[in-house]
Amino acid sequence: MYSVTIIVSIANIAPMIFMGTTTISISDDLRSQLLKVAAELQAKTGEKADYDDVVRYLLSRVARDEQLFKQACAPVSVDISRVRAELRKGRAEDK
Repeated sequence: MYSVTIIVSIANIAPMIFMGTTTISISDDLRSQLLKVAAELQAKTGEKADYDDVVRYLLSRVARDEQLFKQACAPVSVDISRVRAELRKGRAEDK
């Protein structure tokens, strides 16, 4: 019986691996949001967009935004005394 369970498990997993598809559960609200993004993509590209396209697009945005964030936080060579002077000038203007 134990070996049958393993064989059944492998038999159930194998088609998913070969088909390259996975089923996930999402809320109706999230589905609605994904459909909106799909519509925007379709309008932008002129081609039909499916959930795969939407997820790839969103993941690419996250990767791009992460790179921009890292660039924005990267150290720069700036004269600290000049920065302090600009800050003091701005605070004086605010008063």
